[in-house]
Amino acid sequence: MSLPLPDHPAIDAVMSTAASLLGMEIVFLGGLTEDSFTFEKVHARAEWPEVVEGNTFDRSSSLCHRLLNGAAPTTADAAGDDDYGLAPATEALGITSYVGVPIRDGSGAVVATLCGIDRSSVDVHPDTIAVLEQLAQVIAAHLGPLLSEGVVIRRSPEGGWAVGQEQAGDLTSAMVLADLLAEDLSPGARPPRTDAPLDEVGQLRMSVKQLEHALAARVVVEQAIGVLSERQRSSPRQAFERLRKVARSRGRKVHDLSREIVMSATDPSVPLPPELAGRR
Repeated sequence: MSLPLPDHPAIDAVMSTAASLLGMEIVFLGGLTEDSFTFEKVHARAEWPEVVEGNTFDRSSSLCHRLLNGAAPTTADAAGDDDYGLAPATEALGITSYVGVPIRDGSGAVVATLCGIDRSSVDVHPDTIAVLEQLAQVIAAHLGPLLSEGVVIRRSPEGGWAVGQEQAGDLTSAMVLADLLAEDLSPGARPPRTDAPLDEVGQLRMSVKQLEHALAARVVVEQAIGVLSERQRSSPRQAFERLRKVARSRGRKVHDLSREIVMSATDPSVPLPPELAGRR
């Protein structure tokens, strides 16, 4: 069974980081069942008509199936590769280069893949694959729980974001992640900065660490938005803007204040600023 992959700015952030890391034409998340492979999410730098979200193929025809059966994680000559050359998708899609890593759930079972493909020859360094594996861990650790921890965010029929049954607009979820990536998280939680120069892979590795912490913080912030939306009978976007305004006026971090708001939902004795304590 494949991992649920809801539309969300956090997934876009992971995909964008992977695209910068690989420099390939396509980066995608592949959904896998026992019999099928699906392009669940596609980040495209070039038009590739056969590679679109929702396209489904027999699992055995995919390069990801070969990867999970023990093939090397990357090739720059898929047609001439002993493993990937046998995959029908190599010729059908015109793939020359491929790199992929598995995405595993808490039990270690493979539920999806994070991959890149290109119609030209692209060599992928082992250090780059290691960073890609970190990104896969980000997806497994932080995007799966969206559906299981009460933070239900999905694309609405009107094209915006919906939190629960209420449309929040694209900006709400995107603003949360962007705000967390911009602000300093609490000491000890944020990856240490260094004055030493970093090479390109090192810089991307640091970006992955910052993204991991922002995604972890985002879950708590969005839970707090849900509490405030109900408590103050406001829209999710209004709740987030109020939360951010109060945090900044009091010199607090949005993430820290959000934890207190979530705690206050089950423990009324938790002190909160008056602007967030009750109904407006």
